[in-house]
Amino acid sequence: MRLPTQPNPTSVGWLCMLLTLLFSQAALSNTFYKGVDLSYVNQVEDNGAVFKVNGVTQDPYAIMYDYGANLVRIRLWHNPNWLDFAGNVNTYSNYADAKRSIARAKANGMQVLLDFHYSDNWADPSHQRRPFAWDSATTLDQLKVLLYNYTFQTLRDLDAEGLMPELVQIGNETNNNMAIGPGEPLSPVNYARQAALMNEGIRAVKDAGALGSLTPKTIIHIANPAHVYGFFAGVRNAGLTGYDIIGMSYYYHWHGYSINQTAALIAQLKQDFQKDVMIVEVSHPWTTEGIDPAGNIINDSAPGYPAPSPQVQKDYLIDLTTAVAQNGGLGVIYWEPLWISSNAYTQWGHGSHWENQTFFDFNGELMIPGGVEFLAQDYPTVAPEPTAKLTLKVDMTGVDVSQGVYVTGSFSGAGNWALVPMTLEGNNIYTHTAEVAPGAEGAYYFLNANSWSARETVPAECAPWWGVDRGFIANGDVTYAVKWGSCAAIANPEVMFVVDMTGVNTANGVYITGSFTGTPNWKIVPMSTTDGRIYYHYATLPAGSTGAYYFLNGNNWAAREQVPTECALMWNTDRAYSISHGTSLIRARWNSCSQPEVGVFEVDMTNATPNTAAYISGALPNVAAGSNVPMKLKKEKTFVYATGITLPASGSYYYLTGSSANTREKLPAACTLLYGGKDRKYSFTNSRIQKDAWRACY
Repeated sequence: MRLPTQPNPTSVGWLCMLLTLLFSQAALSNTFYKGVDLSYVNQVEDNGAVFKVNGVTQDPYAIMYDYGANLVRIRLWHNPNWLDFAGNVNTYSNYADAKRSIARAKANGMQVLLDFHYSDNWADPSHQRRPFAWDSATTLDQLKVLLYNYTFQTLRDLDAEGLMPELVQIGNETNNNMAIGPGEPLSPVNYARQAALMNEGIRAVKDAGALGSLTPKTIIHIANPAHVYGFFAGVRNAGLTGYDIIGMSYYYHWHGYSINQTAALIAQLKQDFQKDVMIVEVSHPWTTEGIDPAGNIINDSAPGYPAPSPQVQKDYLIDLTTAVAQNGGLGVIYWEPLWISSNAYTQWGHGSHWENQTFFDFNGELMIPGGVEFLAQDYPTVAPEPTAKLTLKVDMTGVDVSQGVYVTGSFSGAGNWALVPMTLEGNNIYTHTAEVAPGAEGAYYFLNANSWSARETVPAECAPWWGVDRGFIANGDVTYAVKWGSCAAIANPEVMFVVDMTGVNTANGVYITGSFTGTPNWKIVPMSTTDGRIYYHYATLPAGSTGAYYFLNGNNWAAREQVPTECALMWNTDRAYSISHGTSLIRARWNSCSQPEVGVFEVDMTNATPNTAAYISGALPNVAAGSNVPMKLKKEKTFVYATGITLPASGSYYYLTGSSANTREKLPAACTLLYGGKDRKYSFTNSRIQKDAWRACY
């Protein structure tokens, strides 16, 4: 901090300025950040979007502040004069637009994180193109000067208008080589080059702060928890110094880490690097629907959570932020909660690709319950008193659920029980999770409307409480999953464990072992493959169960993989799994924390003649045109083809009973068909299992 020159000790104005500066610096060191990235707000408002609370239009920045946001993240591109999908020149996320956003944030009482992309367009792990204006630099030293001057002058200009940000990001998702020019490689990352450029950005921030009203904290930002530890170890060894915060993007859809895994990583990073750690990008959908031509990017819930809904969005964000706080994290920033649909164009379409992940519905109305409520919580940095999670699930197949599904019991209120709405998880299964005291016992039952008269009739053999109610015992986290009006349990989920062995010699076979393969001694179980790279193993495991596992490159214990520390969450050596009714694929790469993208085709050949073999053909990933590829028998008359894919993936396919073209299936007209009603159509936006039946449409 630099004080005004020749201050007058008796000046009240000078004293107020001093106190303000001291308060600002103290706030930086004591704040747990609950943030929102609002980089798209100006654009959507300029194109007709309005934001409402209870039907009343309000300033979106004020709405975020009122609900508890204390930090706004703003994107900055150098000279983003590219054309959008409609051919219009972009005028957003440049300096003028960022300045406008920063002023709005500060006017509404929130701190600012300025995100330098060091590019004219999006910077992320796959794109780190430096500004075209910097292409005159032919050496690293010349590039360092350009990066320093740009960072320094931007901050000095902002500070001159009272808009100095409290935090600054030195690059965006810089997993790979940042600020690359024509012909320069994106990867593998050159840690020495990366550290040199980042050090210049950090130095520019400190120099601008020394001359200004405050010195912003600096953030180095990496995407994917699986890559964070290795990256920061690499740049540390290459000489990166002086930064304040490790920032990460965390999207379950792409990165696959659980909340617990991410929280454990935060604690480890703080300990090993002695830096604050922050999630600077995260999101969760509230619906799978869309309202405009711009397709949604993410449509699935995080593992362990029901189908997307506003309540699920809220629960996920509160669970994540609580875990971050309790493991010493500095905060959580939600990416673009206000990028609602409008008349705006992106580079790829008309509207918003994110309207199903905002905090507002398709009419611009703030959703309560909804994700915005994660901002309103106080997050203790000390773990609370222990509780047990009681999860109750009911299969409502064949039951009228038009009035909703509810549960009640001794967990839902002392004295007078409350009727609690349940959430649809999928496949007609409804779920509700409550926190109870460890060891608690009690009664419960389900209802198919918000009325006491709509209760189920529980068979006497599973009604231990008063002969009419179900019972629970919460010896730790526990799940009860039953069918409506029945003692029958919901079938346990079938899970496919997958490992990508690309580049590994698999002549001795690929195997898996874990706590699900036998007790007390684990067994080594062979895995199958259909493409020679992706190996898989099916297991049926109880919902709510957890355990350890790892892969082996041969049928002996010495052939096991070396699981990286950051994802060896069981005993610091083994991978961990957690099963819910929504779990279908558990994916990994050999000796890695990263996850492959996988497409799996399953076909039930019961109705085929003959039904002793199955082949697949079409425009499939990793399949030569015109090839009929044999599928592997899974069980009975069900066959599998599994392969690695690059998302998004789409195309045609069909099944055959043999290797010759005359054995192919003839499809009913009801199917979604290609090529004149002959072929099936697949479309993968995420890794999943495509399930079919011979000559039938699912």
